[in-house]
Amino acid sequence: MPAAAAPAAGAAAATTASTAATVATYAAIAAASYTAYSTYQQGKYQEDLYKDQAAQSVREGEQITEASRFEEREARIEGRKLRARQYLQFAKGGVVPGTGTPLLVGEETAVDIERDIQRGKYGFGLESQRKYFEAGIQRKKGKAASRAARWQAGGSLLTGAYRVASIYS
Repeated sequence: MPAAAAPAAGAAAATTASTAATVATYAAIAAASYTAYSTYQQGKYQEDLYKDQAAQSVREGEQITEASRFEEREARIEGRKLRARQYLQFAKGGVVPGTGTPLLVGEETAVDIERDIQRGKYGFGLESQRKYFEAGIQRKKGKAASRAARWQAGGSLLTGAYRVASIYS
């Protein structure tokens, strides 16, 4: 091989190595960027999903509250009907309602009805509060998922930067 051909071969090899390094650099940057972007998008998706679940829990809590109101109204109506039947039964038996034993029975019935209503409201209230608490947890999970995805995306970019730096070391 002539002496002039040797430097040309060396220059061609250097150009090929430089091109390979450039291609590897672009590939590492593209891979890191894609990974970071997809990780970030996944975190946003998770956050949106948790927000939807939180909204569903709030709707369920509102439905439970409405059901509580409905049940209370129904229980009060049934209680009035029961007290009216008792009053009627005492009157049919020739006993004067509103005095003595009939009065005590009526008062006890009223207390029992109110106790049942309050017990029901308490149960519904607990269930409703649980749904609202669940909604708060879902929102916090969504924010945490989004934050974690941002950190992972940043880590992907740092990994890509390390790969690019290692190409030129």
